[in-house]
Amino acid sequence: MAGMQRKQEASGGLNVLCIDGGGVRGLSPLIILQEIIHRSTNAKPGEETYPHEHFDIIAGTGTGGISACMLGRLRMPIEKAIPGYAKLSKEVFQDTKLGGTTMYKATKLQDALKRMIREATGNEEEMMNEREEHDGCKTIVFAMAQHNLNAGLPILFRSYTVSTNSGPDCTIREALHATMAHPGLFKSITILESLVPQSFVGGELGCSNPIAHVLSEVRRVYPDRQVASIISIGTGHARIIQVPNPSRWNRTQDVIVMKDMATDSERVAEEMVGRFEGTENIYFRFNVDQGMQKMKDGSWERLGETMQHTKAYLQKWDIKQKLEAAVRTIVERRGKVSTTHAAGNISYTVKTTWQLTYFKRCPAPTKFYTGREEEIAQVMSCIMEGKKELRVCVIYGLGGVGKTQLALSVIGRTWDNWAHIIYVDASSAEAIEKALDEFGKVKKIGQDYKDIISWLESCEERWLMIFDNADTPTTNIEQYIPARGQGCSVLITTRLPDLTNLAQGPGSVCHLSSMSQTDATALLVKIASSRNQHYSDDDTKVAGELVEDFGCLALAIAHAGAYIAHSPGMTITEYRSLFSSQRRRMLEEYNLLPSTAKLDKRGDTVYTTWRMCYDHLKPESRELLWLIAYLHYDGISIEIFKQAAIKMHSKMYSLPLTDLESQAQGHVKEYLSTFLGSDDKWDAVKFTRVMSDLISYSLIDFDQVNLTYRVHVMVHDWAKTVVLKSPELAVECTATLLSFSIDEGKDMESLAFKRQLGLHVTSVLTQSLDIGGNHCDYFKEIDEMKP
Repeated sequence: MAGMQRKQEASGGLNVLCIDGGGVRGLSPLIILQEIIHRSTNAKPGEETYPHEHFDIIAGTGTGGISACMLGRLRMPIEKAIPGYAKLSKEVFQDTKLGGTTMYKATKLQDALKRMIREATGNEEEMMNEREEHDGCKTIVFAMAQHNLNAGLPILFRSYTVSTNSGPDCTIREALHATMAHPGLFKSITILESLVPQSFVGGELGCSNPIAHVLSEVRRVYPDRQVASIISIGTGHARIIQVPNPSRWNRTQDVIVMKDMATDSERVAEEMVGRFEGTENIYFRFNVDQGMQKMKDGSWERLGETMQHTKAYLQKWDIKQKLEAAVRTIVERRGKVSTTHAAGNISYTVKTTWQLTYFKRCPAPTKFYTGREEEIAQVMSCIMEGKKELRVCVIYGLGGVGKTQLALSVIGRTWDNWAHIIYVDASSAEAIEKALDEFGKVKKIGQDYKDIISWLESCEERWLMIFDNADTPTTNIEQYIPARGQGCSVLITTRLPDLTNLAQGPGSVCHLSSMSQTDATALLVKIASSRNQHYSDDDTKVAGELVEDFGCLALAIAHAGAYIAHSPGMTITEYRSLFSSQRRRMLEEYNLLPSTAKLDKRGDTVYTTWRMCYDHLKPESRELLWLIAYLHYDGISIEIFKQAAIKMHSKMYSLPLTDLESQAQGHVKEYLSTFLGSDDKWDAVKFTRVMSDLISYSLIDFDQVNLTYRVHVMVHDWAKTVVLKSPELAVECTATLLSFSIDEGKDMESLAFKRQLGLHVTSVLTQSLDIGGNHCDYFKEIDEMKP
């Protein structure tokens, strides 16, 4: 796929995918994975997407082994794997045998596998092991040794070479037959291993969810790497796996094993939840919870039913949130735990030794830092001039405006004035305490972070403490700030305006907003030309227009510049042309750059940095943001929502409502009703509380002059990407909000209100060509007021 990094940098975290087995239900993981991959790539309808480009390990057992091999070893796009799986299921499970110890013919399974492999590779006897070393996706398929079931240890069929316990060296067809050879369903398969025949049966026997074995293998293959994401996909909650009549089985023990499989997958899943407790957004388990309970392994004719249940599962609110979190984690590839930890074998001794010898030094600002001289002077004056007291300077603003870089620039200019500089990642209480503990151990001070704070309070030397990215409202930053320190200072960077309450000293609050257009243009050109590219006067002019498109947001400018500098032949003019039609994609291309081309270690794109704030919002605040996303980004007044809520139940329309209009009215009425009291009067306190939630993360600002709200133009664009409705319904909801708020009054108050709505009505009409006559009847009231 164009633009996709097929080889992941060694510094990036590993992405691991594990797929359970489950007969016809095995289609469900592919549908779930399709949703994940499409969200990861912003794929357009009909565009092929390749899971092997996103995962370092793809593993599976039973039907999950077939899916894993399709996606990993055979490198199929998900769009071909789904119909390919359906076709194979029909060929294999359509006819049952009339007699014998198994229900289905192994010969049909073999024929279907040969066809699938031949179509993908041209060689139906293609080997499972690729032989050639490469940095791409590795595939694992699980089976069990038929004569050693009680040990509970699976056999791994790998697409890559290992030095010990390598497993059978066989064809893809043989490996997939082995993982599918469920007793009672298919005959076992015998494979020669070192000239000795070995019989294998389905990997689902005692290993229906092989994630624990997968993570052990990940540690073996990548002993020095970090894990970014673990995606485990089940085939649906089953009360019990349906099995043939036991009279057809040779061994009653097999019946017991089969019945245990129903609970085995979720038992392992729960164990994984416990293993990663305390580490956010690393382990994601997806498993359809309704409708799959009674499906038999061979019910191929119920594939459509499986798809319906899975798509209904994907529409659930909590599942959508989990999908978004999983997608961000996959795309960002930020290592969170070591492969040793992921395998459940973390060593306390190793961890303690590492902590004793490591303390994170304050990073340097980017060499491309440009402008902000007025703000730099303000912050420097605040932290440097407090000779007899402690100063606390708070730099706050929207994510991506450059708060951290401003703080680092100030630190760089004042470096020689401090005896101690303590840089603290303030993203959580745990991160803060860890940083302080490490500082204390390096300096041989006290036992824990409280001792460090006491030491700083009594220290006779000047120190500077930086709390960077203090963006979590539940973290009490104040408890970590020393109460005193003569000539000492604290710097806080945050998106939370409420933290300005901690500021101490003159000029101690610095509200950082967008760059000036002059500084923004200079920054873009400086980064874009960093590899000695020369740009024409036309490009320089377009640079000014592009930064205006960005709302002069520092992070967007820096990432665009880095992408242009890295991409041969890419000009500022060409980038702007691409950005105008593919905004989100162009901004997130930065994530795919090699580490040497990136400007920072964090790797957050503009959209992902705001998504972190969005995840903390209350549900009612998110819905408000969805409505605002289709208004104009400036001049948003409370009166719009108040008037709409008061008038919505008496609103009359001249035409019958379309299905879309009816659906939108239902959503808007239900939402606005939450701001009406029992007497149907407007509850200003409740609405202010919701709006304050958006303000508290700097996602929206209050205009003190005009007494309205405004959203940064880039946040406004991004907000449309998080709306959990179709674009057509989302814009219809905002149109409904506006038409609810408009009346035909001619009094001064009504006319003054309607004059404020012009840009909002234009915004809605611009974003939808299908606004119906019902809304237009009211919108013409606004149009008639234009000069």
